[in-house]
Amino acid sequence: MSHSLSDQRFLAIRSLVVELAASLDRVERHAAADAAALESDRRWHLLRAAVDRLAAGAGRVTDVQELFSDVYEPGWRSHGGPELSGSPDCCGQ
Repeated sequence: MSHSLSDQRFLAIRSLVVELAASLDRVERHAAADAAALESDRRWHLLRAAVDRLAAGAGRVTDVQELFSDVYEPGWRSHGGPELSGSPDCCGQ
């Protein structure tokens, strides 16, 4: 019998989804004492936007990668190169 989603792929994907849910819960629990700090953290908003985009359908990998990417600047080598991930000007800003 042929399955479009093999048992092996289902278990791997399910594991990733559960791990993601647990990670997000841990972040929220850790930040519970200072929820305002979490809500003001642009990285948290990027993560939430990425999770929203996972349900969008085909093309989600491109959409999520672009969300976390800096905008391409043709002359980037002439002014010091890309910023490190997590820096204030990172991720499309």
